[in-house]
Amino acid sequence: MKNYKMNFFELQVTLSFCVVFLLRMLGVFSILPVLSKYGLYLNGGNKFLIGLSVSVYAIAQMIFQIPFGFLSDQFGRKKIIIFGLFVFLIGSIISASTNSIWGLIIGRFIQGSGAISGVSMAFLSDLVRKENHVKSISAIGASFAISFLISIVFGSLIIETFNFSFIFWFSAIFSIICILIVFFIIPSYRNQEYQIKKLKKEIKFFNQKNIKYLFNINFCRFYFSIFCLHFLLTMHFLIIPQQLELSGLVSNYHWIIYLFTIIFSFFILYFIIVYGSLYFCLKNIIEICVFFIFLSSLFFLFLYHNLLYLILSLQIFFIAFNILEVFLPSYLSRKIFINDCKGSIMSIYSTSQYLGISLGGIINGWLYTFLNVSQIFLFEVFLVFIWLLFNCFCKK
Repeated sequence: MKNYKMNFFELQVTLSFCVVFLLRMLGVFSILPVLSKYGLYLNGGNKFLIGLSVSVYAIAQMIFQIPFGFLSDQFGRKKIIIFGLFVFLIGSIISASTNSIWGLIIGRFIQGSGAISGVSMAFLSDLVRKENHVKSISAIGASFAISFLISIVFGSLIIETFNFSFIFWFSAIFSIICILIVFFIIPSYRNQEYQIKKLKKEIKFFNQKNIKYLFNINFCRFYFSIFCLHFLLTMHFLIIPQQLELSGLVSNYHWIIYLFTIIFSFFILYFIIVYGSLYFCLKNIIEICVFFIFLSSLFFLFLYHNLLYLILSLQIFFIAFNILEVFLPSYLSRKIFINDCKGSIMSIYSTSQYLGISLGGIINGWLYTFLNVSQIFLFEVFLVFIWLLFNCFCKK
């Protein structure tokens, strides 16, 4: 594997998208650690509606990812990204201005309607050479991890300094900054020749050949993988905090565990990207990570009463999670040979991600009505085992 250096243009594009993703996701993640507590103070607030306000963002993302991807293939990525950020801005303002739980739900739904993740990943792969896709998407993955780390502390600090609504006002400010970055710093195309070719090309999307291409078994492997990954992440955030408390760790110190496990997993990811030279490991990195998630699920199942093993299981999961967050979209983008379908494919991928988030919360809440914790972890083991088999036997 040759070591290609990124040129100035690629660095400019990559760093700009890193900032956009970091600021946008900071506005999304910061609400998660505090919503379950402070949402009850809103008019009409209850646990069910708070859960709905969390999942409605993912539901909106799930609905609008594919339409945004299709529109980006026809009208250009940059215009659609700016439009999506503007929609997110409107949703943030509505969420910040309301004192009602239903106003928050509406605002969160509008926030989620600005579904630009798939379009942004497709745009990034348009502008960066194929040899540097892994580096660029790895940087985006790192910005996700950093935004998650900051948000653990950021949400609580904002509420202590100001109040609950200011989290959404900051999201609105971040949206404006992102719009300015996309409009002024990120170019529309790599060169003028590509732009002319793109504008003159006739696009015929809804035909049997393209649908068959979008949903071939190799792409479905990536769709299913990102679905399972975020399904499990949502389940863990609903189960693990309670188990940490039952194991003797006070809830005020949970953020420390999350902080150090994510930081350590980030260093492992950095080591793999920079120093990973074993071709076999990189070629099979998805299957290897799913296997380690399977091991962590077994640890959760049999050792969840022990605080040390619970933290160890969480650490294994986050290492595999961060690696997959980087390599899944990177490897998927390298397998797309029809450029005019790239936005649609990456948007289906993002739709699968948000479907996993929403169903992870809904199904976990449903399972909690008639299953105990060990039975839910057993369900997780079964899901990961199916995921592992699917990846091993459907790989091309």
